[in-house]
Amino acid sequence: MMIKRIHCSLVTRLTLFGLLLILVSAVLRYNILIGFLEKEQAQVAADQQSTIASYLAQDIGYRVQERASYLERLASHFPSALLGDRAAMRSWLQDHQQLLPLFAQGLFVADGNGTIVVDYPPLDGRRALSLTNYPDYERVLQGATVLCPPLNSPASGKPIIAMLTPLRDASGRIVGVLGGSSELNAPGFLDHLQQARLGPTGSFLLVSPQQKMIIASSDEALVLTQLPSAGRDELMDQALAGYRGNGVGIAANGVNEIKAFASVPGTPWLVAVTMPLAAALPTVERTRALIARGGVIQGVMVVLLLVLAYLWFFRPLRRAAALADRMTRGELPLSPLPVERRDEVGHLTMAFNGLLSRLKLHQAELQHQAHHDVLTGLPNRMKLAERMEAALTHACRERNGVALLFLDLDGFKPINDTLGHKAGDLVLQEVTRRLHQVARHGDTLARMGGDEFVLLVTDLGEPYEHGAQVLAEKCIKAVSEPLHLAQGEYRLGVSVGIAVCDGSCDADSLLQAADKAMYAAKGNGRGCYVIAPARASGTGTDLSAPGGTAGTTRPAGSAHS
Repeated sequence: MMIKRIHCSLVTRLTLFGLLLILVSAVLRYNILIGFLEKEQAQVAADQQSTIASYLAQDIGYRVQERASYLERLASHFPSALLGDRAAMRSWLQDHQQLLPLFAQGLFVADGNGTIVVDYPPLDGRRALSLTNYPDYERVLQGATVLCPPLNSPASGKPIIAMLTPLRDASGRIVGVLGGSSELNAPGFLDHLQQARLGPTGSFLLVSPQQKMIIASSDEALVLTQLPSAGRDELMDQALAGYRGNGVGIAANGVNEIKAFASVPGTPWLVAVTMPLAAALPTVERTRALIARGGVIQGVMVVLLLVLAYLWFFRPLRRAAALADRMTRGELPLSPLPVERRDEVGHLTMAFNGLLSRLKLHQAELQHQAHHDVLTGLPNRMKLAERMEAALTHACRERNGVALLFLDLDGFKPINDTLGHKAGDLVLQEVTRRLHQVARHGDTLARMGGDEFVLLVTDLGEPYEHGAQVLAEKCIKAVSEPLHLAQGEYRLGVSVGIAVCDGSCDADSLLQAADKAMYAAKGNGRGCYVIAPARASGTGTDLSAPGGTAGTTRPAGSAHS
């Protein structure tokens, strides 16, 4: 028996479920979450590298374009008369180089044959060099400004890059070449690329796809070196073919890297930003260890929480379940319910809460049905009697007045007979809505049956008849508004009988007086009201009191009551 109780116990089920949940969640986190985390972090790192590559490319493009524009402006202002005077040309170059030294290795002028004749500052071995060895020299003779491929300077032996632009005489004929050269790592040019670092293992590359050469790099050993042969680095091969973006792939050294590529504006170059995947995802391994520790901690916490729950929560629940069992056995005044579950919470909810909620709901429904009209939801005759007794008692105590308005619809029966009971129900519901708008907050609107309504008015001041008369006129006006049904527009009227009392009469006499006054109103032509105060003795009705007419109603179809 004890083994069976343990087997069916909720504590046992929760313990097994908790351990199973921990096991499943650990497997899911290792096989799904880690993979997802690696993918997401790799994409974030790749996007960051794309942003960096784009910024560097824009910056390098700006610096190159700045020097090309400067060189073109110098050529446009170069006095062609100086071409025969080397000393004057050197002085002119000196003035402009000292004014704005954008080219770290200075400026030079070549004659029409492409031979450098003047330079500043003078470099050994630069004069007398021929520019015809440059592949794009012919484009300069055609009038283009050319960015020469990077190379080791024949004069200084350092990696440099040169720019050439044509010099023209007064007639516009090209008579020479103006050039400028700068070391790749010169301050203000590409030195920032060689000094930049992306983490401890990341690197930046400025690549010439045409030459398949690294122009500049954060690793100086790679400057002016050739790229790996095709097939050894697939992402770099795609970049040389025109791809710009980011991705993850195996580099030539066998390391799995994240690479991002961006074109340098105004040049055929591209910027590549690389970082080993392992260095870009430092949190993944820490996350793995954290998940493992978290699984162990969760297991311990589940066991502890279940023990505490059993000691603290389940003991009163079991007592409540035993109490509910006594109720089901008839020892307490509640009818028994079948117990389908054997655990503690099942006993409690099925034997106590379920039974109690059903009984309360059933009792509330019966109570409402006994005191309210099903169609309109208004209080019925029984509920009205209770409200009238309370209102008369209150009137005696507070020395104020009570009025009862008995309302009978004029013209409802033809609508109900002609259009059907469904339309008649809609009319009664609409009339109820309108009368509710007329009634005050403390008043009671009730349905007596058929097309008869009663409005109980309390807390009337002297003269009582005045307040009742105002409400009767509002009721007549509200009901007389056109009714818009699917079959067309119809009109109703209402005859109102009013009985007024100061609280000294009884409820039956007040109701009878209002009823008789209503019939008197119908006899007066309908669509009006008659006031008939009840006598203090509670017997008989005086209909000789003055009456009033609150307007007339227009017939809606063939109306009769």
